[in-house]
Amino acid sequence: MPAPNRVGFLYSGSQQSLKAQFAAFKSLLPAGIHLIHHPVDNNYSQLLPGAQGLLNNVDVLVAGGGPVSAFAAKQATAAQANPTPVVFTSVTDPVGSGLYVTDGNLTGVAGMTTEFDAARLRLLQELVPGITEIWVLVNPNRPDVVAQMKRLQQGKHPKVNLRQADAGVLGKPGTSKDISDAIGGLPSTAQALLVTADPFFNSRRPDVIGAVSAKKIPAIYQWREFVEEGGLMSFGPRLDEEYSAAARCLAIILDALTAKKPVTPGDIPLFQPTKTELVINLTTASDQNLKVPQTLLDRAEQIS
Repeated sequence: MPAPNRVGFLYSGSQQSLKAQFAAFKSLLPAGIHLIHHPVDNNYSQLLPGAQGLLNNVDVLVAGGGPVSAFAAKQATAAQANPTPVVFTSVTDPVGSGLYVTDGNLTGVAGMTTEFDAARLRLLQELVPGITEIWVLVNPNRPDVVAQMKRLQQGKHPKVNLRQADAGVLGKPGTSKDISDAIGGLPSTAQALLVTADPFFNSRRPDVIGAVSAKKIPAIYQWREFVEEGGLMSFGPRLDEEYSAAARCLAIILDALTAKKPVTPGDIPLFQPTKTELVINLTTASDQNLKVPQTLLDRAEQIS
């Protein structure tokens, strides 16, 4: 019997948006691993059938792009007599959500993604002194969008009003037009924008950044990739670190399978990012006539 080497890669976003992180992930895998890709380009309804299709051909399944992929993988493997091991990435509270359980078949990376939305909100409040209204761009198809907004409401300053802007409608895959309509339709009273953590927005970075630029509104994002591509400011962990951690987790499982040893992913400790970073694009700040407070500059990595 050949050594296990077939790895499925289920991703909730687009393959292009993950290019750099996927390269980091792939570079850490042992030689001879055969990766089978299945991105669904933000059509979350295709995640479950995508996972079911991959399970027919792989030894291990990687669920990339956050909780929507991970829960689809959990549902698909629950129907198996001997559930396929699953490694997930960037999942908020995998223990509390029931995704990661002892003796279960899933493990991976506790992504610290939406957990930092409130911190991003406070950074916007520091960037724009005296701010009274912040809009929040959300994907209405995200499973925990209500909890996401609740955390933000709890983390805001009492004098700041939060307003929700939905990019799209519930039950339909988001599009570039949904993003441009949501951002372009913000009222003149909007003083800043928080783009929430979601694979849909990460997959459409050029659309988000372009619409924000046209609106000329200060915005903060989850990943530094937004800032490298022209966004103003980001705060959070590094995507490449998260996917590198997922690769290490996958290697542990593959080694056990190769040695024909029992493997229980739920017994493998969750990986968690060790570093968060504040990144500011000074050119974008200049283009928006924004004076970034020195208190932020002192803490930030700056891109000119």
